[in-house]
Amino acid sequence: MIRAHHTRFHSWFFKWYSRLMIRSHFRGMRLHGSFQDNGNAVLVIGNHFSWWDGFFIVEVNRRLWQRRFHVMMLEEQLRKRMFLNKTGAFSVRKGHRSLSESLAYAGQLLSEPENLLLMFPQGAIQPHHNTSFTFERGLEAILKKAAVPPQIVFTAALVEYFSHRKPQLDIFIKKYSYKQIPTTQELQEQYNLFFAEALKKLDSTPE
Repeated sequence: MIRAHHTRFHSWFFKWYSRLMIRSHFRGMRLHGSFQDNGNAVLVIGNHFSWWDGFFIVEVNRRLWQRRFHVMMLEEQLRKRMFLNKTGAFSVRKGHRSLSESLAYAGQLLSEPENLLLMFPQGAIQPHHNTSFTFERGLEAILKKAAVPPQIVFTAALVEYFSHRKPQLDIFIKKYSYKQIPTTQELQEQYNLFFAEALKKLDSTPE
């Protein structure tokens, strides 16, 4: 597997570039929801519908969590964009013997309070209008390998144009509370409920 290899310059540049691109291509970015930080690492579970998704969470992290950013990527995709490795990307290969190493590495990251790990458990980019998500296996295993229970945060990035040239970006967040390690199925069910509620709230949000 390919482990993350942060450099100060690339981490700074990725934050700056994410903020610049969002400001340039969207009318605005609105955050909905609250977050009470208990100091542990943050596991972000989000919808994956575009090239933009990682940039969105980098900007949310800058505003809210201030953690060291990491994201799990398919190895074949990461090898095409190896510069992302220097901003926190690490690899996973489905069905390969290195899969267990990737899951253990992710669990190790979530054991350290300064880290944030972004995951798209649906495993692939899906259409923006998709409203039901099926999570691939692995989330539960990662949580079991974390020495300290991380904070789990659901995010939903929703984009609407309305009558404007540039789209409006709305990001909904919700901290998922748990006492025992949730199964992947439980996380999938709760995320789908959260996403449906985010859509309802977006419909009632002023343009």
